[in-house]
Amino acid sequence: MEMAHQLKDRREESLADASNYQIPLEPYRNQDWFDKEREHIFRRAWLLIGRVEEVAEPGDYVVKQVEVLQASALIVHGKDGEIRAFHNVCPHRANQVVWDDKGSTPVFVCKYHNWAFNTDGKVRAIPDQDAFAHVDKERCGLPPINMEVWDGWIFLNFAHTPEISLDEFLGGMKDYLSGVEYINAEAPIVIQANLKCNWKVVADAFAEAYHIPAIHAKSLKTRFSNQDNPFGRPLMLAEVAPHGVNSMFGNTEFAPTPGQPVEALLYGPGKRSEEALADMARFAEHQAVNPTKTKAWSMDVNYIFPNTNLDFNPLGFFSHQFWPVALNETRHEARFYVGKAHNIRDRFSIEHRMALAVDIVLEDLSNVERTQRGINSGASEFMNISDSELLIRTQTDHIAAWVNAPSAKEALNVSDSAK
Repeated sequence: MEMAHQLKDRREESLADASNYQIPLEPYRNQDWFDKEREHIFRRAWLLIGRVEEVAEPGDYVVKQVEVLQASALIVHGKDGEIRAFHNVCPHRANQVVWDDKGSTPVFVCKYHNWAFNTDGKVRAIPDQDAFAHVDKERCGLPPINMEVWDGWIFLNFAHTPEISLDEFLGGMKDYLSGVEYINAEAPIVIQANLKCNWKVVADAFAEAYHIPAIHAKSLKTRFSNQDNPFGRPLMLAEVAPHGVNSMFGNTEFAPTPGQPVEALLYGPGKRSEEALADMARFAEHQAVNPTKTKAWSMDVNYIFPNTNLDFNPLGFFSHQFWPVALNETRHEARFYVGKAHNIRDRFSIEHRMALAVDIVLEDLSNVERTQRGINSGASEFMNISDSELLIRTQTDHIAAWVNAPSAKEALNVSDSAK
């Protein structure tokens, strides 16, 4: 039996325990808890940081900020063809070596004193090297960061020595998602926002469809609900510890209204090129894309612990990441992999898709700071969730397991035993 059909719907096990429907709010407003998240989760877990297409050619590099660890990570495609990760820190006086977000270069030069480094991180030149009588040049390279690649996704681990391998960390999610054809991975459009709220508030906002009939009443409601399923109850909710899956309902009878002439141009035969349709058809064949293989499907949320959603819909994939900056500050990044236009219809479709995506993301993010103010008021000790919101329960359980466990391996063991 395929992995997609082996996933157990979490609603089956939650009905017997009322505590599954209450989420404590203290972790969303407590500084000590946030400090433990930083050290026990973000310094020990494997963090999804990007894709190999971002550094496609030798010499290509990208800089990723991980504010929760006060870290700047330099990902570089070496001349030898290897992709490596380094702390963006010069071993001379700890200045940041690279000041821009991305580029291509045969050599990195620190602007403070012109120390130079090859794309494999080794020191290339030290000005006035004779004055450094006790410096071991072999040990003066850029400080490495543990890095592994899986299915084109780059993961970093900021521990000096990772407590678990990436294979152990991904667990069953590796088999479930293995082999997805990430179409248009080379061409993301990025939406970024800095928000005054805890990172988990933003993660919760993108974990469920229960909010769609309210917050997205005009933009998404008729796509994600109908008369038989007015609140868009999900098709499947599954835990793949410490990760999770939410496959969402879709209205098979959705069609633009007479008042939506622009959208009407995007539906029906011949609205996308043959190349684009072929790409989407191959993508849809995978077991993890619409795992129940029903026509009444809209999208999947694949939650990668601790702070990433890989989302699938009929057009391809996109991602949301929720990066903590401080207790009540978050950097949200959404990446939409829309691809290149093969004809004018493709271009029109892509532009419309992104215009709609921006509106939808703004609708979501407009509410998170209000939620945080409500949490900080102390008026409530718990949030009360429904069956449709049980991915939030999954996220909460595994965050708590990692915060409280003395090691990452033990956190995984707690997750496994809780399944």
